[in-house]
Amino acid sequence: MDQTWLKRRILLAVSLAAVLGGAQLCSAAEASDTAMDNLELGETVVTATRTKLEEKQVPMAVQVIKADEMKKKGAYNVRDAIKNATGIDVSRNGTSMVGNNVSVRGMGITETLILVDGRRIAGEDSASTMNAYELDRINVNQIDRVEILRGSGSAVWGSDATGGVINIITKKNKPQGGYAGTRTGSLESSVYGGFATGDMGKLNMNFDFNLTKVRKEDNNGSTNMYGPRRNFSFNGNYRFNDHSGLDFGASFMKEQLTSLSGSTTAGTTTSYYDNNRSDYHVKYYGFDRKNDWEIQSYYSRLGKVGRTRTAAWDDFNHARYSTWVNEAKNTYKMDKNNTLTYGMEVKNQKAGGTRFANSGGGTRIERYLGMTSPYGSASQNSYAFYLEDEMKLGDKLLFVPSVRFDHHDSFGSEWSPRAGLTYSFSKASRLKVNYGKAFRAPTIFELYSQMIHSPIASMRVIVEGNPDLQPEKSTNFDISLEGEKGKATGKLTYFRNKISNLIDSERVSLSFSGGIRNFLYKYRNVDKATFNGVEAETRYKFDKHWSARANYTYLDARDGNTNKRLTGRALNTGTVELSWTDAKKAPWTATLYNQWYQNYLTSADNKSYSYSLTNFVVTKDIGSLSLYAGIDNLFNKKFDSSDSIWTDGRVWRAGAEWKF
Repeated sequence: MDQTWLKRRILLAVSLAAVLGGAQLCSAAEASDTAMDNLELGETVVTATRTKLEEKQVPMAVQVIKADEMKKKGAYNVRDAIKNATGIDVSRNGTSMVGNNVSVRGMGITETLILVDGRRIAGEDSASTMNAYELDRINVNQIDRVEILRGSGSAVWGSDATGGVINIITKKNKPQGGYAGTRTGSLESSVYGGFATGDMGKLNMNFDFNLTKVRKEDNNGSTNMYGPRRNFSFNGNYRFNDHSGLDFGASFMKEQLTSLSGSTTAGTTTSYYDNNRSDYHVKYYGFDRKNDWEIQSYYSRLGKVGRTRTAAWDDFNHARYSTWVNEAKNTYKMDKNNTLTYGMEVKNQKAGGTRFANSGGGTRIERYLGMTSPYGSASQNSYAFYLEDEMKLGDKLLFVPSVRFDHHDSFGSEWSPRAGLTYSFSKASRLKVNYGKAFRAPTIFELYSQMIHSPIASMRVIVEGNPDLQPEKSTNFDISLEGEKGKATGKLTYFRNKISNLIDSERVSLSFSGGIRNFLYKYRNVDKATFNGVEAETRYKFDKHWSARANYTYLDARDGNTNKRLTGRALNTGTVELSWTDAKKAPWTATLYNQWYQNYLTSADNKSYSYSLTNFVVTKDIGSLSLYAGIDNLFNKKFDSSDSIWTDGRVWRAGAEWKF
């Protein structure tokens, strides 16, 4: 890291700390030695505005999935937990059976920002792997809720949030006690547990673990990535007094996975993946009658070791990714009608590996299992400031304008403005409108990679980065009506996203050397796209025993150059769910739900697929013991090995959890 950047980092951090410290000191006279009055907001969300607002008040399209709902579905992982959320696609990556699509409103995996407690996590950053594995890697038993923001989040979160944000919020400050559980099924088996110390004076600590085994699934000789995955974490809180404290913690993830690709004349190709991630954070926070502030620093690192063997070792990949962020934020209640939120962020990202031979940094030779490969590394530095005002204009209108300024050393500066409003016709009905600009910065891989695939069938593929890439830019608009009447709730939304400067790899040359065809691809700003759609959501509670809900999404995603439909997306998707409970203190519950996809267009064969999956889960509480069992894809919907779409077929799951 150069001295200029280090001086800039220190200056920015000290400057904003002084601003927030000034706010704290100026208001300290107002703070008493006793706890401040708590404002009861009911069900709140934080992802849309980085402040606590009632879900009904938030202008943006937000959905909250709580731990109880995940438990009710018997979720293996976060992908399971959110798979039937409105406007979300987390389906498996076709017949490769490796990773997931993660898209919001049809925007791709590179345009969806995944956070844990509002913090970024280090992960793969190529266009085909970004976010593809993250939802499987997080300990689902540690989650309190998942907040999904549909639509631009760049005005408060910056890059990568052009399509939306998935913020995974973990359990904290739990009362003294513990839990232990096990689950098993066709796809995974695991044992998990945790313990909370409760309040030990001013200190509270939580410890959690999850030991998972991903089962092997075979599709005509090719398999998923299977094997063990382990998660360990601890989180702590120390209260200095009734209105300030310190949050801190660390988490660790280790994968040792294997996959097989279809047999060839040379034999079956076996790939091994050893992945390790560690995350650390510390946050100072406080509040008084006017301010709610926090200053935090966090670091995330992912290390990857991959190797491939057919008759002998023939390829390997080493990679390391890290993200270090220092940020500060304050929410200042100016008066009863204006709440101002402002903050700053300083971020350093690094990536290196055997796929970065022509990177922006130095290179060296990596040796492994008798093979050699150039190893390069590069870094990307940025800083940002943002400002937002929650303005109550009378009794019926909430107007939330916000703007963020980001500066990246790789391409310069970007502004991300957004404005949202909620107009309440009554307590039970409202109109919401949003308009904003967003951007996605090119990743280090897209800027500096040189990925060389070993010759296969006399063909070598080379993918080169492009340090002259510009950020993707998008314009987002949505308008929705929502309301409640009696036992029913409903919401109808129209959205439109227009994106330009899409980053994609484009073939730039074909050459011949030693009987091998060499295909050279390079990342360029080549594409543009438009996403138009409609979302509908409804719930109805018949009585204390029966309830139903349904959602529907129409998505027309088109290439801006050819006007053809974009692949990897369905034209129509929906979920219909029926739930029953005996409504007793230790209840039985049963849930039957159907997910359907119509006109799902794939890229591999340019075919459209229409299908539905029916799932059933039953749960039972017996004192401190909870049991569940279920079947996914009840009618065993499968596709032929020649199809470019994949389902797991009928799978079963069961589990038990004991709290003490």
